Amino acid sequence: MANKKQSIQKTEPPVIVENELSTPAIEEVALFKNLNNNLKNLNKLKGVLGYIIRNAASATIDLKEPEKLVEYAIFTSQVMDSSMELAKLFALGDLNTILIEGEELKVLIMIIKENKINIFMKKSVDHIELAKKVSP
Repeated sequence: MANKKQSIQKTEPPVIVENELSTPAIEEVALFKNLNNNLKNLNKLKGVLGYIIRNAASATIDLKEPEKLVEYAIFTSQVMDSSMELAKLFALGDLNTILIEGEELKVLIMIIKENKINIFMKKSVDHIELAKKVSP
């Protein structure tokens, strides 16, 4: 007697995912707001010239010299890209903080989770204290 082979197909029920804001997304929005509030307070300090904070969903720019916006944005973008390339080339790992000092000014660039922060200041400002006040 010959055995017949039978094919059995099993259908799994579909998985339904509700489309609502996930907890990490809510936390990311709260972090952005917290960082932005910290930066607003720092921007009142003597020697701080302004800041830019951005992530994938939002951006805030507050400069005491708004006419320099394009110049500052291009400069910090180039610094960030170059620094990332150098970090990759020399296997430095993830960058959290970048500091560029000129003759009169300096820029502190911080990456906190998905938020990129650029703080523009006079060279005399203590950037370490500023960094501590920005961090959550």
